[in-house]
Amino acid sequence: MDAIPVRITQGGRLVIPAAIRKSMKLADGEMVMLQMKDHMLQVTTIDDQIDAIQAFCAPLLGAGAVDEFIAERRREAAKELD
Repeated sequence: MDAIPVRITQGGRLVIPAAIRKSMKLADGEMVMLQMKDHMLQVTTIDDQIDAIQAFCAPLLGAGAVDEFIAERRREAAKELD
């Protein structure tokens, strides 16, 4: 998507154009994350931030660590039902 000029209004308000909101799948009232990177303002969704954190942590946790944990909890729950 090409750069779109926008104006900063009173109080530092910045309107994200509809085309960008639509491409980012942003709904009214949704929270976003703002970050400065190389003198540029980056806007990301909370879900994108969570995905990035999970991708970063995945190698640290090892493959299948969550699945293994869930399977263990299910085995424990099944024992309790017997």
